[in-house]
Formats: sequence, structure tokens, C-alpha cells
Amino acid sequence: MTVEYFLELSQSDSPQTPEEFSAVYHWLIAEEKKKDADQLRADWSKHSLRVSLSEPQGVVWDMIAQPAADFSFLPACSFFLKFGFTLASPYYSKDDNPFYIIDNPIVREKVFPFPMVRATSWKGNLYSALWQLGHTKKNEAPMLRLFGDIRSEEGGRSGRLFFYPCFFTQVSLEIINPHDRKRRVGKNPILFESVPAGARGVFSLLYVPVDRIGQEEAETCRQVAEDLRLIAEGLRAMFLTYGFSAKRTSGYGVAKETVSNGFFQIRVAEPSTPSASAPSPAEPQLPKYLQAPGRLKDEYLAPDGSFRERSQAELAKMTKAQRQEYEKAKKWWEREGKALIGQPLVEPEPQAAPPTPQWLQRTFGTFDQLCEEAAQVASVLEAGGER
Repeated sequence: MTVEYFLELSQSDSPQTPEEFSAVYHWLIAEEKKKDADQLRADWSKHSLRVSLSEPQGVVWDMIAQPAADFSFLPACSFFLKFGFTLASPYYSKDDNPFYIIDNPIVREKVFPFPMVRATSWKGNLYSALWQLGHTKKNEAPMLRLFGDIRSEEGGRSGRLFFYPCFFTQVSLEIINPHDRKRRVGKNPILFESVPAGARGVFSLLYVPVDRIGQEEAETCRQVAEDLRLIAEGLRAMFLTYGFSAKRTSGYGVAKETVSNGFFQIRVAEPSTPSASAPSPAEPQLPKYLQAPGRLKDEYLAPDGSFRERSQAELAKMTKAQRQEYEKAKKWWEREGKALIGQPLVEPEPQAAPPTPQWLQRTFGTFDQLCEEAAQVASVLEAGGER
């Protein structure tokens, strides 16, 4: 953004957006009108205690806010996990925007100005929750597989987890009022933006064992089963116990136990169940002299489409089996073939396209159910799923 843009915003007589308030506020500070600037910030604070933002419509926003996975392009045992959650306590994160009306703005998406949880924040908070549970990269192979290693000149590996940003449509103001220890009275109140309790977001995660492509399938299934259990355990701890927000040690960024539309889908076929239906009847076998129903093989036909009679010399060169087939073809022609001359050929029905694979999918409504379903699917993988 250019200087001219902010200069234009600073001349607004009735600011409405956070950018306009910020520009006018800093203009007043530059003009040494501190009292007016403080009054402007106080007015803004009153109207910003809790604000609901309108969610945009359109394909682009849906792709960003509601991601999906196409398993046709992913290796075996990849899985996608998604659920909606509700904040049980406010969520806070500090943006690095220096040009704002308060010193502690929340992290927002640059194009769609919604409060957000960055993908990198999800990764760091999930790792932190697992670390709190006693898991570390140094002594556990699953942690190294999930989160990767630091890249260096000698090596390094990427992890199998890919996170998506999460967006909120509500924002509020929190106030901290530090007290003087001696006088026991408040000093200057500190304002910071947050997402209020009760706001809803969507968490999405993609797991891709790209380092196992072309490797032994049994070992791949064993590793994925182990990773799935660990991820479910870590998500439950992150959302319900340790939080995923700045100031999470003070109780910020914790979610409620129940989730909405929770599911995970893995690129492994659903276990087949025996069908009680009767087997479909086998198609009748064509005689050897026919290439399709109602159509003789080309060797028995003349160029004009009629039956080609063999000479005595040709018959003498045939084997006994060939002559028997010739006689059968001739009788069929006399019996049925002549009547079919001039009629359009009956083309065989095209074969139906193979059915779309039904990948294994499980749903859940709580974080405890997520862990239970993950354990069951892990058992299926360890038993050997069909990919």
C-alpha cells in the first residue's frame, strides 16, 4: 500500500473500517493531538467489543475456507481429516502489523481480512501438544515422520503433515489492566484483539506418506496406523487441554469437546462384506464361427457380405475340425444369416466404466470418538487394507 492511500484514509471524517481508524489515529498522533487520538481509540473500542464479519461468497473463498482432497492424485494410505470446532475460550494471536490503532492486533488474512490461524501455527501447536504428552523427535520415529527435520546442507526431510489455515468471522476486544503492586490500582489498560468464545472455525489436515512411495506395503500400513493414532491423540490434547493460541498457558485457545461434520477419509478401500445376493448368470458363449451375435467371422464372408462357398480344392486342404466348423457356419447362414442381410449390425453394448473406489471413511462427533475411530482404522491398516 502506498503513502497516498493512507493519507487519503486519514482524511476521513467518519471512519468505519479498522484501516480508516488506524490512519486517522496515527495522523492525529503525528499532529501531536494525543487527546483527540485517545478519544478516537476509545470510540473505536466501544464499537469493537464484539464484531461479526460477513463471510464472502464464491468459488475461490470456498476453496480456501473449505478445502478438500482429491485422492486420485495421492499415494496409498494418504488421509484427509476435517471437522468444525467451537471455541470454549477466546483465541489470541499477535500480528506484525505496525500500522494499527492498537498495539496488539490479531493475525488476519491479507486479502480477506478475517482473523485466522496460520497453517504453521497449527503445526507448531500440534507438535507442542505432543511434546507435552512426552513425544519428541529425538526418541520417536513417528514424530520425525510427521513433522520432518530441519533442512541443512547435508540432508533433511519434510514431514507427512500438511495443514490448512482456519478462518473466523467474529472478532472482539480483550482488556488487560495491570495493577501497581504498591498502590493496588490499575495502570494503563492494554487492549488486544481476539476471537471470542463461541466462534466457530474449521480444522483441516492432509497426511501424505510421500516417502513410502514404491516401498513395502505392509510396512507402509504399519507406519500409517501408528501415525494415525498419534495424530488423533495430539489433536485431542491440543484442542481440549493445551490450546492453540498465544497465551495458551493462561487458558486461551481451547475448544469444546463436541465437533461438527467431523470425518477422516483414507486412501484404502472399505473392507468388503460378503454379499447374500445370487451371482449374476454367465453370458452365453458364442459359437466359434461367430465374432458377435448374428455376425459370422470375416473368413466365412465374401466381399459383398454373402457366404463364401469353398471350392473342392479348398475343402481338401482343411483339417477335419476346420471342415466341421465350415459346415456349421454354412448351416447357420442358411438358417439365420440370409435373413440378416441388409439389417444394421448390432453393436455390442459398451462396457460400463469401473465403479469409483469407495475409500475408507469414518465420522465422529467428539474428540474421544475421533481417537476411537482412529484406533479401529489403524487396526484395519495393520491387518492389511486393500489399496
